Amino acid sequence: MSNTAKAIQLPEDLQAFAEERVRTGKSTSVAEVVRDALEEKRRAVLREALDVGIAELKAGLGVEGSPDELMAEICAEVGIKP
Repeated sequence: MSNTAKAIQLPEDLQAFAEERVRTGKSTSVAEVVRDALEEKRRAVLREALDVGIAELKAGLGVEGSPDELMAEICAEVGIKP
């Protein structure tokens, strides 16, 4: 995966929110605010997939596979890289 910076345009309200976080010292840059938000969203998607999986296991719908295989399947399903 490339670590090349890409420019994105934030809606005015989100730009103001990000700049306020930087101004108050809660983040060091607007880019950090965006990275943190995207990472939190990624974690939320993974938590949701895990919750579904746990509910399926409790309902007797479990599948066999190694943890790596299952994680790869979950990541593919939710559209992220492991």
